[in-house]
Amino acid sequence: MSSVTEDNLKPNIVLLSTSDLEQEIRQLTEELKNIIDNNNEEHKKIYAMVDNITRTLNWINIAKSQGVWKSKTCKHAINFVCQAWNISDESKLGIPSDVIVINDDGTKRVVVSKFSEICIVCPLYEARRS
Repeated sequence: MSSVTEDNLKPNIVLLSTSDLEQEIRQLTEELKNIIDNNNEEHKKIYAMVDNITRTLNWINIAKSQGVWKSKTCKHAINFVCQAWNISDESKLGIPSDVIVINDDGTKRVVVSKFSEICIVCPLYEARRS
């Protein structure tokens, strides 16, 4: 058991003037304000990026809807398979392999009912005539 001595009981009190405390509070308040201002600028940048992403996604959704429409109305889409394009290597084009059909002659075609994105910018689109 430790014994208590008088040396352990000496007070360790530091006296500060109110003006010192006020100055320290002012400095802390200013630092806090700077942190908040910096974070507001960062938040504004983040919100601008999110807004840009949202607008881009909206345009992508419009483009996708055009791809769906084209895939359903194009004269080259026979039984939901595009006959205009022969795909040599779907992985290089970013086309999922599960939307590719291989014909008897070995040609690879895209099932546009599953991957209408290929129709979005297709220069070979022609409306089906009834």
